[in-house]
Amino acid sequence: METKNKTEAALGLDIGNGTIKFALMSKDGELIDWLYTKNLGVIDTLTKGFKKLRKDVEIIAVGTTGAGRKLASAFIGGDVTKTEILCHAVGTMHFIPDVKTIFDLGQEDSKILILRDEVLVDFGMNQICGGGCGAYLENVAFRLQIPIDRFGELALKAKEPALISGKCAVFGTTSCVHKLNAGIPKENILSGVAKSLVRNYLALVAKGKDIKPPYVFQGGVSCNQAVAKALNDELGHEVIVPKFAPIMGAVGAAVLALEERPEQTAFKGFDLADFEFTTSPFTCDGCPNNCEVINVLKEEKVFASIGSRCDRYNMDFSRT
Repeated sequence: METKNKTEAALGLDIGNGTIKFALMSKDGELIDWLYTKNLGVIDTLTKGFKKLRKDVEIIAVGTTGAGRKLASAFIGGDVTKTEILCHAVGTMHFIPDVKTIFDLGQEDSKILILRDEVLVDFGMNQICGGGCGAYLENVAFRLQIPIDRFGELALKAKEPALISGKCAVFGTTSCVHKLNAGIPKENILSGVAKSLVRNYLALVAKGKDIKPPYVFQGGVSCNQAVAKALNDELGHEVIVPKFAPIMGAVGAAVLALEERPEQTAFKGFDLADFEFTTSPFTCDGCPNNCEVINVLKEEKVFASIGSRCDRYNMDFSRT
């Protein structure tokens, strides 16, 4: 039952290593608010994000995904915790049901998802190297003293893209500095970086995959127009960049939370933003696993806890 003057909605969170994405979705599947922000610490970033999101909603379900999904779920009171692969697939299909290939490039990881008839049939991820991720672009922008949000704009002005090695983020950045010292214009270097990133991604992450259009490009890197153009050029086919491309994982988490809606959500409320929280890690010596347990403290009292492989520290924090 809806609370007077409030829309029932699900909250989806994608907790990445570099960024955190928020999505508020009505029970009818409409995205009513969203936020994409740097991850400056999960708890601090979540509380600051809560201050910016719309409050005229009644949260009926919460879904979390991403590298920090367990901490986020324990802290805010999550109902559904799902993998990034599933959430990105579900989020994209929510807007583009006929998608067959999803190219997802984030700050520190990159993925490819293969779908057929709205079913995920294959996927791949980058390994240790970040040469095909947003962090590589940020490193280059920093070394060339270019604002990251102007990277794509400047790269598109290139008359002759520089030849940049993109198989390693460290060597790629060094190569850019060498080019700059040789007198190559910055826009040519940036264009070369965009092209090398795409070549590296397709050669390593997409290698051996049965890629077919419709293609969708998403993740934070999709906001870089030069990279989007390089991907279009390399494939020789239009690549769709959705309106909400950076937050598809959060959208998927919200959709799945609605599908698995509990009778009563464990969400602790947007007023979490009104309190100060600290963390206190310790190593449990209760068994040979020696788990590193992290307690989240509110006014010096344990508010949430994660990291234990057993149920020893799995307290019910839903009403704390």
